[in-house]
Amino acid sequence: MTITLGVGLSLSACTGTPRPPGGPSDSGVPPPGGETLSWVSVPASDAKVQYIGRTYRSDTGVVFSHPGVTIRARFWGDAARMQLHDAGTGGETGTTYFDVVVDGGPPRQLAVQNGLFTYPLATGLAVGLHTVELTKRTESLVGHNELVALEVHGEPREPPARAGLRLEFVGDSITCAYGTEVSLIPESPSWVAPTFTSKNQNPKRSYGWLTAAQFGAEPPVLICYSGHGVYRNLDMSTSGLVPAIYERAVPDHSIGWDFSRESPDVIVVNAGTNDTFAGSGTDAYLPDEAAFKSAYRTFLARLRTLHPQAHIVCTLGSMTDGYKQIEHNGTVTSVHVGDWLTELVTERQQQGDARVYRHVMAVQIPETDGVGEDWHPSATTHQKMATALGQFIRDVVRP
Repeated sequence: MTITLGVGLSLSACTGTPRPPGGPSDSGVPPPGGETLSWVSVPASDAKVQYIGRTYRSDTGVVFSHPGVTIRARFWGDAARMQLHDAGTGGETGTTYFDVVVDGGPPRQLAVQNGLFTYPLATGLAVGLHTVELTKRTESLVGHNELVALEVHGEPREPPARAGLRLEFVGDSITCAYGTEVSLIPESPSWVAPTFTSKNQNPKRSYGWLTAAQFGAEPPVLICYSGHGVYRNLDMSTSGLVPAIYERAVPDHSIGWDFSRESPDVIVVNAGTNDTFAGSGTDAYLPDEAAFKSAYRTFLARLRTLHPQAHIVCTLGSMTDGYKQIEHNGTVTSVHVGDWLTELVTERQQQGDARVYRHVMAVQIPETDGVGEDWHPSATTHQKMATALGQFIRDVVRP
């Protein structure tokens, strides 16, 4: 179900005079005096607007781009809307989508458009205490967003309490939930899969989101970018690598992430797929062991410096386990990125890091579980990934 765009609403449509909230912030007590409800604008940077995921404050709002970034607010009233700036280019690959959830109900899909507009989030509610939750479905390559203000027809209240356990997932398109709304059985090895469309990206069907849900954790923080790798990207470029993206609040923006904020309890790094797949038709078809290990080793050390107490799980998949070979004049040469990960984790453990782990992820089975867009894992495969990873975290990591 798609929410109709609020294009007809202008920024001047906010009527009424903002006033301070009345009554206890965590109760269902109505405003005093039986006053008529009016629209109250809450700046995006206000503490009553809660964010889970990477963001940064701008002069006019709060900027974010990663999939899964979640925005929550509570209010007493009967309606809510938001002022949002979108940088997407539109069309099948450049339209940004959100899930909107009101009072824990089913998600409703909201497509936004380039520019600054006001969008309805909830209308026609019974007057009372309500919670609205907005989750970004699409990833950074689709475009970043800036929330300017949340507007409530009533009074803002304090946001919901956050869950205790916090999980973070770092990676590429697989972690970004690329194509998870599509599931097709390949007709043959030469079958051509459908290509990327932004409407079919849904982080709530990703292995990261599903893993976090097993532990009753809050929505996971996803730090990911399609096509990017540890030491080389899928297109053989070396800018915007996963370790560099990790340092930023928003990829492709210069603002660094503030690591003085709370640290995750568990960090899952699922990177190396693009390093493995890169190089088609070039002399660098096989990934370079020394270059990969150097970059990954440095990244692990950086993660440990930033998060001394976090459990770090290193995995790879499920589009590949890291094995790749080439045949030339009858001679086969092969490498195994998955084995390199195992060796790097063992190396850190031997150096005394008891909170780093190697999880071996099963490779997807397209003929039974289907594939998403561009041969990415289907929702069925993501569920299998989450089940196995969750079991590993329970049995081995035990956060």
